[in-house]
Amino acid sequence: MARNSIDGGKIIYSLDTGKLIDLKFPSFWFENSPQGKFVLNIAFSQSKYYIDNLSENVKRGMKHKVRIGVWPVQAPLGYLNDKVTKTIIMDPVRHKIIKKCFEMFTTGKHSFTSISDYLFNHEVKSRSNKKIKVDTIKRMLCNRFYLGILNYKGELHKGIHKPIISKTLFDLAQKQISRFERPRYNGHDFPFIGLARCGECGGAITAESHSRKYKNGNSPTFIYYRCTKKFGVCHQKYISQNNLAKQLRKSVRNITVPSEWKETWLKLLEQDKQAELTNVSKNSSLVNSELQSTEIKLSKLLDTYLDGVVNEEDYKKKKNELFDTKLNLQEKIEQIKTNGNNWLEPLEHFIMSAFQAQKIAQEKNELQNLSNFARSACSNFFLTDQHLQFSYNLGYSTLHSVCGSPHPATYLPEKSFCVSPDGFEPSTFSLRGNCSTTELWAQEAYFIMKRPLCLLLFTPHCPDAR
Repeated sequence: MARNSIDGGKIIYSLDTGKLIDLKFPSFWFENSPQGKFVLNIAFSQSKYYIDNLSENVKRGMKHKVRIGVWPVQAPLGYLNDKVTKTIIMDPVRHKIIKKCFEMFTTGKHSFTSISDYLFNHEVKSRSNKKIKVDTIKRMLCNRFYLGILNYKGELHKGIHKPIISKTLFDLAQKQISRFERPRYNGHDFPFIGLARCGECGGAITAESHSRKYKNGNSPTFIYYRCTKKFGVCHQKYISQNNLAKQLRKSVRNITVPSEWKETWLKLLEQDKQAELTNVSKNSSLVNSELQSTEIKLSKLLDTYLDGVVNEEDYKKKKNELFDTKLNLQEKIEQIKTNGNNWLEPLEHFIMSAFQAQKIAQEKNELQNLSNFARSACSNFFLTDQHLQFSYNLGYSTLHSVCGSPHPATYLPEKSFCVSPDGFEPSTFSLRGNCSTTELWAQEAYFIMKRPLCLLLFTPHCPDAR
């Protein structure tokens, strides 16, 4: 009869004004008299008390479930509500699809709409059997639940359900969301768009295609890059795509590692991996001490909140910051236990990429691969007088200094191997035993290159970063 106190007041007021004569029901009734309205008020008060009390009990129960790591409401996509254990379990089929969505989105080649289409094609639909809306896709990609974290009323809690994705993948997705919420689709596929800026006015470099018809019926297409000239007068001329690709290939060739070094570098990399395994326990103890320090800070923060020193808003904000720090440290410990420190994997990727530079710089290779490699190896591209200026990134700059103007022994095997292993060799404190000149140069280059790359990766545990 009355959903809340406002409805109850309106009923009493209707009785006072004569709009309602009496209230009669099969089991009870209320007369329009002082005694009847008094009893009606008592009935409304009892129902209000029952509803409020029930609401508090439900909220208390939901908070308790969140504190023990159980999500109290419907599970998101990729998970199921277990009706027997009253917990959240992983969907055996859909959790792989959800993880694939995160991986696709982090590449930067998919929008919210394309993710929705992908889910629809894999029979993941809304309750109305339609495509999932774009805003729902965005909320899914921002949901920390897939990390194993419960975000309940702005406060983070550790969940007992199994996470679908890693913290690294989630962070990459958030970076894509921040810059990719409204993706721009170009009508053309120009490989070097967004690579450089104009060296005269600082404007962006755009591309355009032109076709020319010949008498023999051929109609080739030529692609040119030029300044957009949006910042005023600019005297820079256009440059053809072939000329620009030629300059990029030259820049890639300057950081090519001799193929004779590959075996030595991979051997040294394997030695670093073995040495790193011995340091896992030591590095884990260092991170564990940081984790314990964070736990102490969380405990002190809770004490100050209970004592009334900080308000609820500041408590939630600081707790979420410490919770993120704790989560990062826990993930770091897992990485150290499984893969050692995280500097070896990027180092291996860098080495393998450097050995692929010569192949990428070949004329027959696709321009998109050339563009992608140039973006990872170089930065600060400026186009001035049809000449491309750039700077090598840290790691590749060292590689350029070592291999850009190489000693003949680094590239010419007929000269490198003319000195026998038992002959005269340059002495070095970092090498043990006799080796060929090629191997000597390869080892020295590996040690020279590894130190700045370790600094690039911000890894204090890297032995050459100290």
